[in-house]
Amino acid sequence: MNSIEKELHGYINGSERMSGFDSYDEMDGHDLSYFDDGDSSFDGDSFDYAGGAPNASSPVSDPYVIQYVNGNAFDVTAILFGYNDYFGAVNYGNPAGVTITNLQGGTYGRLIAQSNNKFFKIGKWRFQSASASQLSQTLQLTHVDANGKQYITPLNLSIMRDAYQQQNDILDVTKPVTVDGNTYITFNLVALATIVISMFPVSVISGKAKLNGGSSYNTAKAPRLSGKNVAPVIIQTTQDVRGITKN
Repeated sequence: MNSIEKELHGYINGSERMSGFDSYDEMDGHDLSYFDDGDSSFDGDSFDYAGGAPNASSPVSDPYVIQYVNGNAFDVTAILFGYNDYFGAVNYGNPAGVTITNLQGGTYGRLIAQSNNKFFKIGKWRFQSASASQLSQTLQLTHVDANGKQYITPLNLSIMRDAYQQQNDILDVTKPVTVDGNTYITFNLVALATIVISMFPVSVISGKAKLNGGSSYNTAKAPRLSGKNVAPVIIQTTQDVRGITKN
């Protein structure tokens, strides 16, 4: 095998290894989130998918879509989720002048209440806002336990933009976040800004599904939101590659 063949062989192996990323992304060494297209719904009580990562037969995730509007002429700290800390608070802990709307139907209050008895893991996020500064904020992911322990993880949106994205008002983020009654997210909501947050659950625990004869742990795959139109990589060579074999 000459040097050119070795170099080409390396490119082919690298391409084969990377091809798997068209169908899934590994999330920090934990569960897998799949972003292939599909046409099924998710988060119903009739699904019976056994525990484990989503696979090709898993339905496509139905997102939770929440809109925040800051009617104030100054920045405020907004809160997402947090049943145990904010469900009984005025405006769910958000400042006056902030309007929260569930764009998928129902109410924001129903979503918070559901998070306390139907835990779920978000695998993919979409943030949409006409304010460029709103899409460069850092979110604080907080988990508070009854034993007094508190865990805070920052999520800096300014470094999360997909290189293939062309829309300046949309930011797609792959970040696994498990939501229960002890989980909440805080972020700076820019003055007079509007932001729509779409969350795609990739797994959910439902006691009702178990009672109905299904599985209490259901999985789904989040849709691939960006990079769909990326051209495939084509390797051109004048060398004969039929003789290349793996070492």
